[in-house]
Amino acid sequence: MNELLENIERCPLHELNPMHPALLRRPAALNKRLRDEAPVFKDPLSGIFFISRFDDVVAMSQDPKTFSSRMDGAATRAVESSEPQILEIMAEGYADVATMFTQDPPLQRRYRKFVDGVFAPNALNALEPMINSIAQELIDRVEDRGECEFLSAFGVPLPLTVIASQIGAPIKDLPKLRQWTEAFIDNLGQQGDLDGRIATAKSIVEFQHYFISRLEERRIKPQDDILSKIVNASIEGDQLLKNDECLSMLNQILVAGNETTAAALTQGILLLIENPDQYRLIKTDPSPQTISNFVEEVLRVSSPAANMYRRTTRDVTLHGVTIPENSICFARFASANQDESQFKDALRFDITRENLKSHVAFGKGVHHCLGAALARREMNIGFKALFARVENFRLQPSNEGPEFMPNALVHGLERLDIAFDIRR
Repeated sequence: MNELLENIERCPLHELNPMHPALLRRPAALNKRLRDEAPVFKDPLSGIFFISRFDDVVAMSQDPKTFSSRMDGAATRAVESSEPQILEIMAEGYADVATMFTQDPPLQRRYRKFVDGVFAPNALNALEPMINSIAQELIDRVEDRGECEFLSAFGVPLPLTVIASQIGAPIKDLPKLRQWTEAFIDNLGQQGDLDGRIATAKSIVEFQHYFISRLEERRIKPQDDILSKIVNASIEGDQLLKNDECLSMLNQILVAGNETTAAALTQGILLLIENPDQYRLIKTDPSPQTISNFVEEVLRVSSPAANMYRRTTRDVTLHGVTIPENSICFARFASANQDESQFKDALRFDITRENLKSHVAFGKGVHHCLGAALARREMNIGFKALFARVENFRLQPSNEGPEFMPNALVHGLERLDIAFDIRR
């Protein structure tokens, strides 16, 4: 892996595999070459077109008529598979249907409106005490130890507990929710072998059966949660959403509501460790504004939603490259957030940037992340709680170095073993 990364500047682009695990783990060098030399690059192995510059990524995100979010199975191999074992498993569940993230306007807006209110400012304000309480409890569990694996101790359980409360899942089922989230991400990331895709298919069906029974309960006795809003919503008049539509929306809410936030929270701590000058700024002035600035720069640099699929509805010519109709494209949000034309000294972590909120970590246009506002609240509250109670974050001496997961869509750490001191 190290050899590949060291030679990336000398290797001809057409010989590089952007989906290689090493380049998915550490994409920055490849992203720079693509921005400089091939802003529209067709991967010879997958046939995917990679769009890497900030302006181009924004433009395609704001043009859903040309760059559709409808994949029609092209990016969901576990669900749309010809493997007999997988087909047999998936036959026990519900078909994958396009709703919010995988649908285009105007139908996309119809689906999204059912849950927009859940993430409205008033609703999020009401969640703040709960978010803080969860953060404090998580710190309580590790404070006296002076060390933890941060992803599992804090990064995952904070947003996962919050979203579980919103979709009506009990705390005891958090491990299942995490397992299903990882299965959905692995599925879309297209890195699994046959055994992995079989396991993913089983997890998808398990998720579906788990929530079908709860959807039926909410039809009869609605509660104040997302499940009730979805299952009792209608698209046109009396037409209630079907079970497969409800499951698709829940799938997307679950993933969007915790996976990327967990990744950003965890990488935020790593960025503090790697940039002590920026950590000193926070320790000197731990004001809400400083923490907010820190959060925005973490989102830009970490870019947990690193790439997103789009499909062309017509021939498109960009930078002299013709992208044929019905081609799969990658909007490389992580690359856009490192574009020097938009962010001066883009690879530097700098919480004093003037254009902190210009990043596209949450996407752009009609598919701007539904949970963006919730993620920001969780990160601001979570980091505030951490900075008030513990300090001097550092890697464990035994740590061989943080390792990122090799996923095509989500960029995040596999684990982060740290030590810290209690604030006196």
